[in-house]
This record gives sequence, structure tokens and C-alpha cells, in this order.
Amino acid sequence: MALFKRKKKEKNEKPQILEVQNIRVNQKAATSDEAILSVGGQLKAAGYIDEPYIQGMLNRDHALTTYIGNDIAIPHGEYEVKDFVKKTGLAVDIYPEGIAWGGGTVRIVIGIAATTDEHVGILQNIAEKLGDMDVVEKVVNGTPEYIHSVLAGDAA
Repeated sequence: MALFKRKKKEKNEKPQILEVQNIRVNQKAATSDEAILSVGGQLKAAGYIDEPYIQGMLNRDHALTTYIGNDIAIPHGEYEVKDFVKKTGLAVDIYPEGIAWGGGTVRIVIGIAATTDEHVGILQNIAEKLGDMDVVEKVVNGTPEYIHSVLAGDAA
């Protein structure tokens, strides 16, 4: 019989999939491909993906646009490049001047790397948080900390 019981660490904290340092504001890009390469590079630099995933992001957008309306695009890799995702994560680039993309204009680019079907929940969260154009405006003009608070669920 043990005299001292070890307390179990009860930290069931989910790992953060969006870090403030992976949110960049005041970006500029001439094309959607340039923006995808940029946000893909950010996902790679943050350790979420390996290089081939970025080509999969481009392929996915070329096959079916990742522009979802409300000035938002959500580039992510096609199924064939899922093995190049190291861990689930997001990167956000803000383009105040906008980029022509899939028949619309995009000012918020959210790069997604997901190891499983987590991208479905991530997409639902993005749709809920950025469904209101007033919130989109605040995000486009916000600081990385503010953008993080909106996407992480603390602010609106």
C-alpha cells in the first residue's frame, strides 16, 4: 500500500492549432497562388507541414477554389498530400487591399493543415466566427492578438 498517491495531472488541454505568431497582418500578394505559397510557407515554418503539402494546397485551389465568400479563402491540401501534415495547425494572413480569388475578393487567408477529419470542425468554426461581415471588417483591421481571440473563440 502506497503512503503517497501521485496526483494525476489533469490537464486535458487541447494543443493550440492557431498561435498568435502564425497570424500576419498587412500582407500583399498579386495572385491567389502567391497568397497560398505565403500561407503554406508559414505553415511549414511553424512545423505543421512538409514542403510537398504546399503544392497540394495549390492543386486543391486550382481544382476547386478555396474561396468561401465573406472575403475569406481557406487553402488546404488535397487528400493525396495528407501524409505531409505533421500536426494540425492554422496560419492566417490578412490582405487589407484584397486579392482576386475564385470570382471574388479575399482579404483573409486561413491556411489549414489537418492530420484527420479535423478540418471539417475547423471550417465550421471559421464559418461561425466570420459569418458576419462586421466581424470580418474588425478582423481585417485587427491586431494578431485580436484576430487570435476571435478565431479562438474569446471575442466577437
